[in-house]
Amino acid sequence: MSRQPRADLASFGVVTVALSWIPWIALGVSGADVSRGAGEIVFALAAAGPSLAAVALWCRRPRDRVAPRVRPRVSWVLVALVAGGLGPVVASVVLAPGDIGAHASTTVASVGGVAGVVAYTLVSGPLSEELGWRGYLQPRVRLLVPRRWAAALVVGVAWWAWHLPLFFLPGTSQHDKGLLTVEGLCFFASLLLLSYVALFLVERLRGGVASAVLLHAAWNVTDALMPPTGAAGAAIQVVVMAATAAAIAAWWRRAEAAGPAVARVR
Repeated sequence: MSRQPRADLASFGVVTVALSWIPWIALGVSGADVSRGAGEIVFALAAAGPSLAAVALWCRRPRDRVAPRVRPRVSWVLVALVAGGLGPVVASVVLAPGDIGAHASTTVASVGGVAGVVAYTLVSGPLSEELGWRGYLQPRVRLLVPRRWAAALVVGVAWWAWHLPLFFLPGTSQHDKGLLTVEGLCFFASLLLLSYVALFLVERLRGGVASAVLLHAAWNVTDALMPPTGAAGAAIQVVVMAATAAAIAAWWRRAEAAGPAVARVR
């Protein structure tokens, strides 16, 4: 990895903003429909800005591409699926249990079946972003910010800030939420909490970027399949995510205090 993490972070930020914000702003100014045709294609390419920026910077300096050691384990798969999907599921079970089946069926049918759901939720967000957030940004932030919560906060804020133009772009879920609404603020909190869980998956459980992709995908797919629950549901999701992150943090501290032999996760 580069010995100039600050310069790397600045380069990543500039390239990511250029690849994502400029097209999104152009779409907003032109009034293009981001759900179909050319507008949808431009929107999707811009949404891949973080991962494309990471790949471009790695190509510029191949030696900076140091793949973390990934261990294939059931543990990080389960943690990623549960931590990513639990919030939306709990919110729907509490607020709209009778609508879950119908909404999930309609959503699955609208994208061509289960395969369509899996493909869409993997590409839209996880694969298009996580090479950047967890593959490039996170390890460089960790060189500068040794405290785990602080590092997760930095990555989470960057992740949220990247989404800012979407709050002003009609046709996006962020625009529907609103920036300074309960749902908008809960979205911000969710990204911070998920960033800590992703740090745990990548560093502690050795899941690499693949574990962050799975976490992100689990959040996306459950959020899509569960019925809308509004501001109350968003608040419940944050509470569930906060409890999950707190439990992970407590386990991580105890595991480290117990020593390597006890801390090992199987």
